[in-house]
Amino acid sequence: MCGRYALALSNEELYDSLEARLPRLFENGRPRWERQQDNRGGNYNVAPRQRAPVIRRDPEDGERGMIETMQWGLIPHWTKHPPTGPLNTINARSEGLLDPSSGGMWHALKGYKRCIVPAQGYYEWLKKPSSKIPHFTRLPLSPETTIDHPPLLFFAGLYDIVKYDTREAYPTGNPLPLATYTILTTEPSKDIRWLHDRMPVILTEWDDVRDWLDLGEVRGWREGKDGTGGVLRSHAGLESYPVPTEVGKIGNNSPTFIQPVSERKDGIKSFFSKQQSSPVKPKKEEGSHPSPKQVKTEQVKEEAEGIKSEITPKDEEKGLGDDSNAPNKGDSTADQIGQQNEEEDKEVVKAGKEQETGKRKRSEGEDNGDEEIQEIDKPKRGTGGHQTKVVRKTVDEGDKEQPAITNFFKSPSRPGKTTVPKSGSSKKKKR
Repeated sequence: MCGRYALALSNEELYDSLEARLPRLFENGRPRWERQQDNRGGNYNVAPRQRAPVIRRDPEDGERGMIETMQWGLIPHWTKHPPTGPLNTINARSEGLLDPSSGGMWHALKGYKRCIVPAQGYYEWLKKPSSKIPHFTRLPLSPETTIDHPPLLFFAGLYDIVKYDTREAYPTGNPLPLATYTILTTEPSKDIRWLHDRMPVILTEWDDVRDWLDLGEVRGWREGKDGTGGVLRSHAGLESYPVPTEVGKIGNNSPTFIQPVSERKDGIKSFFSKQQSSPVKPKKEEGSHPSPKQVKTEQVKEEAEGIKSEITPKDEEKGLGDDSNAPNKGDSTADQIGQQNEEEDKEVVKAGKEQETGKRKRSEGEDNGDEEIQEIDKPKRGTGGHQTKVVRKTVDEGDKEQPAITNFFKSPSRPGKTTVPKSGSSKKKKR
């Protein structure tokens, strides 16, 4: 079946392309276009229920063709109400038209309601065991065409016009009466059979187009070997290639949909060219070398594990020991040092609590006067700790701040974590 196709041309571009491909269609002037304003130009993803240009015989002048914007998905003229479910009439099997005994509604339309559908190519999905890969199929490029603007081809189709009994507008805003169309399909040619078991009937020659549109003398449907159905055959020599999967969603629209994946600006070829042109980023920046104490700690660790390594200042400049690929937490020297620092911080906070508790006891009844508090030695850290000597202020110092205590509890490594009440206050500060 044919469920999507591309026609990414504006109205004027379509006129120009039609004149280049079918110049005899313009012998008596430019064909008129009914409901031209309903055409959605630049559509790379025409889907069922959308409107697109269709060419049919002009009822006002049988020698000429005309363009009409129709809705894809044929609705017979005898329908009383707009269909609400999915349309299964976007395609029609050409074999059903060739067999007079097959019956069906297509026989009521094939006599005088034939049309052709211009397109730049169509989409088909190649079935794989676990996925479907969309492919775009089109005519080979000519010197006047490019990948972005492939040559026009023409699907053989049927159309009908319905006018509902109700005066209400069609739910999607379609005009009344409503013209709709279907695309005929046939067995694929040998060179495209790998893609799908059906393909649209494609017309490329003017004689086939003229006979299918029944231009000139009205002859209707003619049976036999040289009859009207002779044009309903497969077409060989098409080109097909994978395209982006985004085309599978109705409403998506992009010029990249008709470009091979390998040729896209964001495709494989572009990916590798960017990789080649992109400079390699240095793994290590200046200033990120380990400190001498970290190097020493690492040496101690290696010696404990039976690993001998000699790291000199010269090696340090070269970046030896750089941990670009960060190990898991707890495996690196930095993590061990961090754990040691956390334990030391806990001991410092504990010592601070004991000092503060002793101070509260003295303020409640003990008169120590000018007694000095013993030094509290902060444990040495692996990254270079420091000792803080805490001296209690005397009574003569008044309400002056105690710098030593302030510095102790407001260390640069843990700013603002703990506050100490002023001397003489028995109230507890919330921490």
